[in-house]
This record gives sequence, C-alpha cells and structure tokens, in this order.
Amino acid sequence: MADIDDSEIPDNAGRVSRPSFAQVKAIVEFMEKHPDLAHRKQKDGMSNERFKTLWMELSNIVNGLEGTTKSVKGWIKFWSDKRRSITLKQKQIAEGRSTDPLTVLELRILDLTPNIKHTKRKSSVKQEACNGDDAMDNIFRKEEDVGFPSSANRLLSTDTDERHMSVMEKLVDVMDQQALALSQMAEATLNSSKALEQIAEASHKQAMAVDRLAGTFETINASVFDVRNAVMSIDYTMKRCYTTQHRQNSNIFT
Repeated sequence: MADIDDSEIPDNAGRVSRPSFAQVKAIVEFMEKHPDLAHRKQKDGMSNERFKTLWMELSNIVNGLEGTTKSVKGWIKFWSDKRRSITLKQKQIAEGRSTDPLTVLELRILDLTPNIKHTKRKSSVKQEACNGDDAMDNIFRKEEDVGFPSSANRLLSTDTDERHMSVMEKLVDVMDQQALALSQMAEATLNSSKALEQIAEASHKQAMAVDRLAGTFETINASVFDVRNAVMSIDYTMKRCYTTQHRQNSNIFT
C-alpha cells in the first residue's frame, strides 16, 4: 500500500477547528468496533499497513460528518490528546481536585484507554505508548494540528457540547409547555366568548319579555280607565234618573 499523502486531506479547510459531537461519537464507535486499533501499542502484532488502512477509513468517515476536517495524522493526534485529557480529568476526580463528573462519552473513551480504571491510579503504573503518542512518529510524520494544541491540561469541548445540547432540549421542552399553555388559554377565551354570547342572547330575550309585559300593563291600564269612565257614566245616569223620579213622586202627592 502506498504511503499516505496528508496533502490530500487539508486540516480545517473552510470548516470549524474543533470536532463536532457527532465526529467524536463516530470515532468512539469506530474504536469500539476495532479495539485492536484503540489499544494498539508498539509491541502488538498489528501491522503498519492495517494501522494505516483503519485510520484512513476512520478519517474518511469523520471528515464526511459536519464539523472539522483533519488529515489522518491530525485525527491520530486528536485521539491521543483526547484520551490524555480524559485520563487527567479522571485522575483529578480520583484525587478529589475536581467535582465535574465524566460524561457518558468520556467514560466510553476511558474504557478504550489501556491501564486506566475508573478509580485513582497508582503513580507506579507505567504508561506505555499508544495511538498518536510520540512512538507513532515512525509510522506517520509529525504534523502540527492547528485546531487542537497538545495540552494535557486542556479538556476538549465534547462535554460542553453535550451540556449545550441538554440545555437546548430543556429549552425546547419549556417552549412546548408554553405553547400548550397558550393553546389552553386560547381555548378558555373561546369558551368565555361563547358564554358571553349566550348571556347576551338571554338578556335580549328578557328585554323582549319585559317589553311585552309593559305593553300588557298599558293595555290593562287603558281597560281600567275605560271601566272607570263607564262606571262614572252609569253613576251619573242613575243620579239623573233618581232625581227625575223623586220630582214626579212629589208632584203626585201634592
């Protein structure tokens, strides 16, 4: 197999310098499928050709995802720096110097790191060369990774990306709850509007009934007035008749 030409895959060509969460996750999944690549040491039996082939395959997969673009050696260096930073973080947690727990993805990376347990490491444990360490320089030429400076004290942003995603999910949940509350308020307002319409209709019917009742009272009043006039006419007639009859009787006796 021909040697790898790093110029074919330029680092950070028009893309962000830090790998995305999807890229880091893809690397971890690939390493879990190929533990011989994740745990490879100089004394292992993996050939250089297989080592190059697997890393080229992984680089093609990761560069095809949204995020940064790196050469094969750039991804090897990233993997080495990532494991070192997580190893340091685990050591700080074990020694009580850090209270920030490892994320699920970081725990998976820690499981892929040889001679590392989820407890405090003894200082006498010898660290052997692994992928991306200085011992790999005889396979790939040393290349400066602009996007990721090699610093064991600098933790990469994968856990920060996870926190951001968690915050975004919580914001989406809150927005869904607000939308549901607004929908319920709109439904309640519609019901109130319908109730007000029914009240207005009932009030209109009551007003019409009052108008009819008022008309009835006016009719009764007019009838009473007519009866009064009739009674007065009868009284007047009776008085006239009584006076005339009395005079006639007086004339007879006279």
